[in-house]
Amino acid sequence: MRPAQYAKIYRWFAARPPALKALRLANRWLPLASAGAYAVLLAGLAAGECPLELLARAVLAPGAVFLGGSALRAALDRPRPYQQPGFVPLLPKDTLGRSFPSRHALSAGAIAAAWLPVCPAASALLGALTLALCAARVLAGVHTPADVLAGAALGFGLAALGMCLPL
Repeated sequence: MRPAQYAKIYRWFAARPPALKALRLANRWLPLASAGAYAVLLAGLAAGECPLELLARAVLAPGAVFLGGSALRAALDRPRPYQQPGFVPLLPKDTLGRSFPSRHALSAGAIAAAWLPVCPAASALLGALTLALCAARVLAGVHTPADVLAGAALGFGLAALGMCLPL
């Protein structure tokens, strides 16, 4: 996204303080909601009478996706949108590079996929929260649409595959 394109988004939110506050809250709470859902999943699997293999998959698949996505980000080291001259994000950040794929979106997608064999409805809800997180990251000016869409797709797709593969 170019600075001139983003300036329209910036002005819209700057003129509406309640909307800006909601955007900042979404960027803070949506990742925490996803992490909380993951903790609930792991605690439920550990306490329940499910096969140990399912718990192992729920730990290993998202973990491998997170590590692989982090390595990919470091290798590609794509710049953040706000690194462009004249680009001012709505969410102040000082991180440089490592924008693609978005790790927030990648992790949220992987967590949604980990829920798939346990509770498809929860997985669908978390998938919707992942998309909301993607929108919030782009609107805040910290990622491009490609960053978040690639992160969500890779996270969900690879973790779903990992939840199905034999150990």
